[in-house]
Amino acid sequence: MATSWDDIAADWDKEKSTGEYANKAFESLSDIINIQGARVLDFGCGTGLLCQKLSPLAKEIVALDSSEAMIEQLDRKELENVEPVVDILSRGLVAMHPAFRDQFDLVVASSVCSFLPNYADVADIIYSLLDQGNHFVHWDWLSEQDEVGGMTYEHVEQVLTSVGFEEVTVTTPFEIETPQGTLKVLMAVAKK
Repeated sequence: MATSWDDIAADWDKEKSTGEYANKAFESLSDIINIQGARVLDFGCGTGLLCQKLSPLAKEIVALDSSEAMIEQLDRKELENVEPVVDILSRGLVAMHPAFRDQFDLVVASSVCSFLPNYADVADIIYSLLDQGNHFVHWDWLSEQDEVGGMTYEHVEQVLTSVGFEEVTVTTPFEIETPQGTLKVLMAVAKK
């Protein structure tokens, strides 16, 4: 694992599996949610590979990442309807930053939640950012036990229902060939 996300930002898009992950995440999202005209939060957006896919369809995207170097890579993509924000998702950020004044139609997080120190706290904040009937969708590596970089079906379902999401579906819609071998991807779809 890299020392920090900043250390790997410049080469992130060069790894074949990261682009494939973004493509398959977008395809699996498009199969179940109409993104057209949506106001989207891409939480943990990284270099913006998923933002690039969402941008032509979404009304606007707030792209949030704690890594300044990752956001610099996103900026180079010059996506007009994407507002990059360098910060961590917190109640303070939501209360103070103008990008969070309006509710979101959709929140996505691609390979982010398994790296969070407190998934439940973040899920609760995300729940508060959505209007009734809207969705939080995230993808993470499937794991036999919860660990940094991987999540279990049970943990994801338990956390998302505990913060108030009414409908939660957890599946494994695809797998990715990585330098570490073939890994299954967990997809959580939570409706408020």
